Amino acid sequence: MPRGLERYESINKGEAIAKFQLAKRFDVERDNIDDIHKAHEEYKKEFTKFIEDEGENMEVMERLPPDYSFLDLKIELLNLMLYNCNFCERRCNVNRYEKFGFCRCGVNSYYSSEFLHFGEEPELIPSHTIFFNRCTFSCVFCQNYDIVRRDDVILDVKEMARLIDIRRRQGSKNVNFVGGNPDQHAHNILAILNEVESNIPVVWNSNMYHSIELHYIIEDIVDVWLADFKYGNDNCAEKYSNVKNYWKVITRNFLLAKKSGELLIRHLVMPEHLECCTERIVKWVSDNLGRDVRFNLMFQYYPTYKAFEYPEISRRLNDREIVKAMKIAITYLNNLV
Repeated sequence: MPRGLERYESINKGEAIAKFQLAKRFDVERDNIDDIHKAHEEYKKEFTKFIEDEGENMEVMERLPPDYSFLDLKIELLNLMLYNCNFCERRCNVNRYEKFGFCRCGVNSYYSSEFLHFGEEPELIPSHTIFFNRCTFSCVFCQNYDIVRRDDVILDVKEMARLIDIRRRQGSKNVNFVGGNPDQHAHNILAILNEVESNIPVVWNSNMYHSIELHYIIEDIVDVWLADFKYGNDNCAEKYSNVKNYWKVITRNFLLAKKSGELLIRHLVMPEHLECCTERIVKWVSDNLGRDVRFNLMFQYYPTYKAFEYPEISRRLNDREIVKAMKIAITYLNNLV
């Protein structure tokens, strides 16, 4: 197993407990809660110590969950946030019980498919991927634009939890929440996990544009951040994904993710974007997250959706760009996929 995913490996070996299973077994006194935000902040400190003390004690899995757990508290807090949604840094602040924000998501979640995926990074496969509909970005080159733009199957929380347990018995090494994007579905994802029986690592496959408020809630649940790092500057992010303040938000969230879990970073190399994006991203990762962070330099870009409206990205990568991107990555990083 490559460096950086040691706890993930321990969970799969039955030597450590997935964070959501620990949260399910961490007792919270619901009757004494007046301010749910304050309560979450206070219990979070205790839960951090609980992970340190009990995270490798497999006997914890024998304990029945309490009547009201730390995971229950998080779900309640997320459902409260839906009234004035700030799950992502667009901060639409809409009441999702009544209307949609930019992501076109209400309270219910929809997904396109779920299956054992053998096309992810080697240490993740087979990965039980759940492709949620909708996204917080609007990338002109989106390769999953069909998933992003429609609602397919309405999510049944208990049925999805049952499927996760079945896939685990079939050999899945993780449950991989993706899309689209998982962030805007966080309330339902945590509700799913509250019903899951298996001790399985949670992979959060995200564009990392979530708000700091959401990060503060989900970081106690995520074992591995499978994180996209798309752009090296705000101009490219706004031009191709209609996203503002990208660099500040993304780098903040990567630093937070490094503290709270294990990281596997993906960067899709785009034509004509090696200097402005690839090199700046790789150098920042090396300087701020370490040379040994697990990093996947991806070369499967192809023009689709609206990419042909932008001449500079209306083609595949050429050999020169692939070689240059590899040289950049090798210069700064040790742990490439």
